[in-house]
Amino acid sequence: MVIYAPHHGEVWMTAWEIAELFYVTGITVRNTIKRIFKQGVLKEFEAAKYITLDNGNKADVYSMEMVMAIAFQLETSWTQIFRKWMVERVVNKEKVEREWQKTEHPMIVMMNNSKDFN
Repeated sequence: MVIYAPHHGEVWMTAWEIAELFYVTGITVRNTIKRIFKQGVLKEFEAAKYITLDNGNKADVYSMEMVMAIAFQLETSWTQIFRKWMVERVVNKEKVEREWQKTEHPMIVMMNNSKDFN
Protein backbone atom coordinates (compact mmCIF):
# COMPACT_ATOMS: atom_id res chain seq x y z
CA MET A 1 0.00 0.00 0.00
CA VAL A 2 1.25 3.48 -0.84
CA ILE A 3 -0.15 6.61 0.79
CA TYR A 4 0.63 9.70 -1.24
CA ALA A 5 0.43 13.08 0.50
CA PRO A 6 1.44 15.94 -1.80
CA HIS A 7 0.57 18.81 0.57
CA HIS A 8 3.38 19.09 3.12
CA GLY A 9 2.85 15.61 4.50
CA GLU A 10 -0.86 16.05 5.23
CA VAL A 11 -2.50 12.62 5.11
CA TRP A 12 -6.25 11.91 5.08
CA MET A 13 -7.37 8.29 4.69
CA THR A 14 -10.68 6.46 4.46
CA ALA A 15 -11.54 3.75 6.99
CA TRP A 16 -11.02 1.22 4.18
CA GLU A 17 -7.49 2.52 3.49
CA ILE A 18 -6.66 2.40 7.20
CA ALA A 19 -8.01 -1.15 7.37
CA GLU A 20 -5.76 -2.14 4.45
CA LEU A 21 -2.77 -0.44 6.07
CA PHE A 22 -3.19 -2.34 9.34
CA TYR A 23 -4.54 -5.54 7.78
CA VAL A 24 -7.83 -5.46 9.74
CA THR A 25 -11.49 -5.17 8.75
CA GLY A 26 -13.25 -1.90 8.01
CA ILE A 27 -15.64 -2.64 10.88
CA THR A 28 -12.69 -2.90 13.28
CA VAL A 29 -11.40 0.47 12.11
CA ARG A 30 -14.83 2.16 12.33
CA ASN A 31 -15.40 0.77 15.85
CA THR A 32 -11.95 1.94 16.92
CA ILE A 33 -12.62 5.42 15.50
CA LYS A 34 -15.91 5.61 17.43
CA ARG A 35 -14.11 4.56 20.62
CA ILE A 36 -11.37 7.17 20.10
CA PHE A 37 -13.98 9.92 19.69
CA LYS A 38 -16.02 8.65 22.66
CA GLN A 39 -12.91 8.60 24.89
CA GLY A 40 -12.08 12.15 23.83
CA VAL A 41 -8.65 11.18 22.52
CA LEU A 42 -9.36 13.23 19.38
CA LYS A 43 -12.13 15.64 18.44
CA GLU A 44 -14.24 14.70 15.44
CA PHE A 45 -14.12 18.19 13.88
CA GLU A 46 -10.29 18.01 13.87
CA ALA A 47 -9.70 14.38 12.91
CA ALA A 48 -12.48 13.65 10.40
CA LYS A 49 -13.98 15.27 7.35
CA TYR A 50 -16.39 14.39 4.56
CA ILE A 51 -14.93 14.92 1.09
CA THR A 52 -15.66 14.35 -2.58
CA LEU A 53 -13.21 11.86 -4.11
CA ASP A 54 -11.69 12.18 -7.58
CA ASN A 55 -14.28 9.71 -8.92
CA GLY A 56 -17.16 11.89 -7.65
CA ASN A 57 -18.08 9.65 -4.72
CA LYS A 58 -18.20 11.06 -1.19
CA ALA A 59 -16.28 9.57 1.74
CA ASP A 60 -15.37 10.15 5.36
CA VAL A 61 -11.62 10.56 5.72
CA TYR A 62 -9.45 10.66 8.82
CA SER A 63 -6.28 12.57 9.69
CA MET A 64 -2.83 11.16 10.31
CA GLU A 65 -3.44 11.81 14.02
CA MET A 66 -6.38 9.39 13.83
CA VAL A 67 -4.26 6.80 11.99
CA MET A 68 -1.66 7.12 14.74
CA ALA A 69 -4.29 6.77 17.49
CA ILE A 70 -5.70 3.68 15.79
CA ALA A 71 -2.19 2.19 15.60
CA PHE A 72 -1.98 2.38 19.39
CA GLN A 73 -5.48 0.97 19.94
CA LEU A 74 -5.04 -2.13 17.75
CA GLU A 75 -2.50 -4.90 18.18
CA THR A 76 -1.40 -6.43 14.88
CA SER A 77 2.00 -6.96 13.32
CA TRP A 78 1.19 -4.08 10.94
CA THR A 79 0.36 -1.66 13.77
CA GLN A 80 3.63 -2.67 15.43
CA ILE A 81 5.55 -1.82 12.25
CA PHE A 82 3.71 1.49 11.96
CA ARG A 83 4.40 2.37 15.61
CA LYS A 84 8.12 1.61 15.12
CA TRP A 85 8.11 3.88 12.05
CA MET A 86 6.45 6.69 14.06
CA VAL A 87 8.89 6.36 16.97
CA GLU A 88 11.85 6.41 14.57
CA ARG A 89 10.58 9.67 13.08
CA VAL A 90 10.14 11.22 16.55
CA VAL A 91 13.53 10.05 17.85
CA ASN A 92 15.29 11.30 14.72
CA LYS A 93 13.09 14.38 14.34
CA GLU A 94 15.92 16.83 13.68
CA LYS A 95 17.43 14.60 11.00
CA VAL A 96 14.02 14.06 9.38
CA GLU A 97 13.30 17.80 9.40
CA ARG A 98 16.70 18.64 7.87
CA GLU A 99 16.13 16.13 5.09
CA TRP A 100 12.58 17.38 4.53
CA GLN A 101 13.71 21.01 4.24
CA LYS A 102 16.28 20.20 1.55
CA THR A 103 13.60 19.58 -1.06
CA GLU A 104 9.82 19.78 -1.36
CA HIS A 105 8.55 16.27 -1.98
CA PRO A 106 5.51 14.12 -1.21
CA MET A 107 5.46 11.79 1.78
CA ILE A 108 5.09 8.17 0.78
CA VAL A 109 4.32 5.39 3.24
CA MET A 110 4.73 1.88 1.84
CA MET A 111 3.72 -1.33 3.54
CA ASN A 112 3.88 -4.71 1.87
CA ASN A 113 0.83 -6.82 2.77
CA SER A 114 2.72 -10.09 2.59
CA LYS A 115 3.48 -12.30 5.57
CA ASP A 116 7.21 -11.97 4.83
CA PHE A 117 8.64 -8.93 6.65
CA ASN A 118 11.99 -8.89 4.80
